[in-house]
Amino acid sequence: MRAKDIMNSPVVTVRPDDTVQEAARLMLQHEVSCLVVVDEKRHVAGILTHSDFGLHRKLVPLADNLYQMLGSWADPKTVEDIAHKVAVRRVKDVMTREVEVVSEDEPVGAVVEKMLRRQVNRLPVVRDKELVGIITRHDLLKLIAADKALSSSRPEGTANP
Repeated sequence: MRAKDIMNSPVVTVRPDDTVQEAARLMLQHEVSCLVVVDEKRHVAGILTHSDFGLHRKLVPLADNLYQMLGSWADPKTVEDIAHKVAVRRVKDVMTREVEVVSEDEPVGAVVEKMLRRQVNRLPVVRDKELVGIITRHDLLKLIAADKALSSSRPEGTANP
């Protein structure tokens, strides 16, 4: 199997100059946990994941009630104010810029190896540098499902070769 056999396509994308608010709306509208950031040629410029929007409690001495949202500090009472301030920020200011990509013809084993090595949950798939799909850890279930379909066609009690 190759990356193109298990990838999702089309990919929901965003541009670097879009606002964080626009990106958040896209994620909610399409029920996705990440957006691939692309330039005008659909080349991958970055990635923005749902965890980039999350509130992260920071273990700061003497400040255990502080949270961080897209780089801004907040206490529980001012979270809404901070949310309004970060909504107007640009995607390019908060995205992850160094993104590992895979070719659509890359073997699935190599894709899994890259995910594990880089400790990432998703990899954009490209053809000649242009975004054509995305693979998430969830898509690896397709391998298990495909194997199950093969084994269900065998007579009961026979093992995989």
